[in-house]
Amino acid sequence: MKRALHAEWTKLASVPEQLWTLAAVTGLMVGVTALVTGTQRPCPVPATGCTPPDSTALALSGVYFAQLAALMVAVAVMSAEYHPRLIVVTLAAHPGRTSLLLAKAAVSSAAVLGAGALGVLGSLLAGRALLDAGGVTAALPDSALADPSLTDPALLRAASGTLLYLVLVALLGLGLSAALRHQATAAGAVAALLYGPYLVSKIIPMSDHSLHLMQKLSPMTAGLAVQAAVAGSGTAPIGPWAGLGVLAGYAAVALGLGWAVLRFRDC
Repeated sequence: MKRALHAEWTKLASVPEQLWTLAAVTGLMVGVTALVTGTQRPCPVPATGCTPPDSTALALSGVYFAQLAALMVAVAVMSAEYHPRLIVVTLAAHPGRTSLLLAKAAVSSAAVLGAGALGVLGSLLAGRALLDAGGVTAALPDSALADPSLTDPALLRAASGTLLYLVLVALLGLGLSAALRHQATAAGAVAALLYGPYLVSKIIPMSDHSLHLMQKLSPMTAGLAVQAAVAGSGTAPIGPWAGLGVLAGYAAVALGLGWAVLRFRDC
């Protein structure tokens, strides 16, 4: 297993495109958050039709795009070996298919974890600074929620949950890549799982019950409920850790499918 981890890490670190994609996890996390928070306007309270925003979730909003970069890191780690059939060489050097998949999952997770940690920290700092500069936090009714301490339990949960979310998205991509064996197909399938239900809910009218059920079962809206620091402001009517559990379930199923294909199908 140690040899497999070393080999997979060497492959990842020696491919410039992968390093740039990892940098994109951090860059998109901070850049998109800066764009979103920098364009926010104060919401006077009381105000007709104006709902005070969740400043913590806003300061982590870059995850909606950063997850694509995290996904592509893991997809490339797995599926790039199938074209042009480099997987044959890899399996000749390391015949243990289960340990190979575990090594790829560990390396992908560690890489996304590192890049994501920098992104989450930078996103929080940039987002809070821009919300303060724009007068958004000063207009919020609850000063504790407007400018929470960096040791605030809700903020720490939102930050650590966002980081776990990125890792789980990467594992979801890795599993489907092992099952589908094609980079573009795997990336498209995961993107559809993440964004598809949200787009459907915006296009097709549905009852509150159906909408809430879709939000609870969607990996993105359920998973990102972990960011909510204000009660009732989450992306889905589900608890923060329960929402991450939904995404973890998708990732576990994808990894199981990927393991079965890698284990029992000839390469």
